[in-house]
Amino acid sequence: MDKKLYFLLGIHNHQPVGNFAEVLEKALALAYRPFLEVMERHPKIKWSLHCSGILWDFFGDKHPEYLESIRQMHQRGQLELLSAGYYEPILPVIPENDRRGQILMLNEYLQKQFSARVRGGWLTERVWEPHLPKDLVLSGLEYTLVDDRHFVAAGFSPEELQGYYVTEDENYLVKIFPISQKLRYYIPFAPVDKVLEYFQERLAKNPSPVIALTMGDDGEKFGMWPKTHEHVYKDKWLDNFLTRLENTPWIETLTFSDYLDRFGPQGRVYLPTASYLEMTEWALPTKTQEIFEQVLNMFKEPHQEYIRRFLSGGFWRNFLTKYSEANQMHKKMLRVSQKVKKLESKKNKTEKDKKILQLARNHLYQGQCNCAYWHGVFGGLYLPHLRQGVYQNLLLAEKALAPGKGQWVRTDFNADGLDEYIWEDSQKNIYVSPARGGRILEIDGLDIAENFTNVLTRRPEAYHQKLRQMIKSPGSGEVQTIHEILRAKEENLDRYLHYDWYERNSLLDHFFHPDTTLEKFYRAEYGEQGDFVLEAYRAEISAGDLNLSRQGTVWQDSRPLKVVVEKRIIPGSPTIKFVYRITNCSETRLLTPFGSEFNLAVFSGEKSESPAIKEWVSGNLSFQSNLPLTLWVYPLETVSLSEDGFERTRQGTCFTFVSRLNLQPGEIFSLVLQLTWKKL
Repeated sequence: MDKKLYFLLGIHNHQPVGNFAEVLEKALALAYRPFLEVMERHPKIKWSLHCSGILWDFFGDKHPEYLESIRQMHQRGQLELLSAGYYEPILPVIPENDRRGQILMLNEYLQKQFSARVRGGWLTERVWEPHLPKDLVLSGLEYTLVDDRHFVAAGFSPEELQGYYVTEDENYLVKIFPISQKLRYYIPFAPVDKVLEYFQERLAKNPSPVIALTMGDDGEKFGMWPKTHEHVYKDKWLDNFLTRLENTPWIETLTFSDYLDRFGPQGRVYLPTASYLEMTEWALPTKTQEIFEQVLNMFKEPHQEYIRRFLSGGFWRNFLTKYSEANQMHKKMLRVSQKVKKLESKKNKTEKDKKILQLARNHLYQGQCNCAYWHGVFGGLYLPHLRQGVYQNLLLAEKALAPGKGQWVRTDFNADGLDEYIWEDSQKNIYVSPARGGRILEIDGLDIAENFTNVLTRRPEAYHQKLRQMIKSPGSGEVQTIHEILRAKEENLDRYLHYDWYERNSLLDHFFHPDTTLEKFYRAEYGEQGDFVLEAYRAEISAGDLNLSRQGTVWQDSRPLKVVVEKRIIPGSPTIKFVYRITNCSETRLLTPFGSEFNLAVFSGEKSESPAIKEWVSGNLSFQSNLPLTLWVYPLETVSLSEDGFERTRQGTCFTFVSRLNLQPGEIFSLVLQLTWKKL
């Protein structure tokens, strides 16, 4: 065969900030190390590798032998090392200053550790926005990789894509390699012969004597995904594949930089905002996602691909609309970034300032790690320890910056068009939304770097229908891609599919229907008689306290009664007080259960009803009340999809303090709750 095909292989290894140490060890044992060992046995195979800074730090601390193997492979020219944002952020959604800072941080690491001249960068989750070229170029990068779906969205056909293309913004030019979706799905899941047949088919159909195809994907698929370790290593899929490449004269492997040095671009391209197809599907609202999946399935036959290529899902930033908790983290990150930037802009910084800045910036960058900000087939946002890893670092950054004496600040913190009130001091943060039920969005123990309100609302997900419909059978023994796996970690998971009609924040005011029980409340199948959970409260600051009030309606025996709820937030340390005054402003006796709901990142305790209690303690958190109350407690659990299948995850615990109101016209009910924390 006179024609030649160049195969460009890029591997991306990453684990989230906040992940468990045993998971990193497992990934190394099942995927990262055996992959490297196979590549060492095939020194003629050139390839490119990106590891996130989380992993480079882990290898350097726990497994320097892995770094040494990388160093040797790089020195002999077999391996090219790729940069990116050090802690794997979604680049377009972090501030410009941080984008460049994170990339430069990894550039410097690779140069120092491996004497690597960094030319290209991995693009986190291949989330592309048209303004990125300038940041990439000013960070020292010449090229990056995106999916062929990006090009399809710009009007290209996947069959014509090969080599690399150029794009620019403000005349900052970047080279882009299109990753073949077909190869991502084939490698390592299809038989080796099928992969080679595809290579041959692409080469035969292309009029050029030279063609280059790119496969860039997660290293975890080579051993860590279900059943892949046996398939890739014990059954020697990878060894066999590389041997075939070595012994096929019309195929040659190159690093991306090698290819750039030998060949010119295929042309110019301007790409729209895009990511890989599955990501755009996951970013859609749940109902729309279900419809989109149905439409995709209507055109799944090979001869319908020309239609399917025109189907496109959503935009990554819409995860911040789909999940309010993701938006809360994101806006928290932006707020912390502004604080770091303020210190950066300080003139005549002292040595102490420089040390604080370095510490705060590093924690900020870790808090920008992408995984906890979204959810797809991996746990992501649904994993509490990943969210806590983000918050812990953002709070450590704030703590390093030494916040001063606290005061209430009015600002639209979460960019919803409505103002919030924020209290920040050296020991705590309190974020309050008067416009949304006078609720507390966030309570942070800054002194112990913990977000006590780090929970997740129970929402319907498109894959819940698949769970309900899933036939409980052993399934095939075939190795499947991560997008095809459907299995449950435990039986009867559908019994935990309860959905909330409001977001799981704290200081929520309920007036329950008289027949409401703990079980009905847990299932979100109860009657809400008041209009206080979602509606706006007035807010006033007085003597350092935040006073919230609302005159609303409580329905009793089909009659609307006027009721005023006042609640005062007193930001002490380490105790926050919540003082309630509920006034019956109607001419009828008010007989109703009232409940004040808090959702906290507490992971112990089962469903229970405790009457006449005045104190509750769990770990480093405790509540005290001035009155004996009934306490309803239940675990806040979700059912989500991960790489291992459907799983139940505890997101925290719901605590609702219930009192049976019996108020004459004009009578006032008073209640004081105190939340206290301590360092264990």
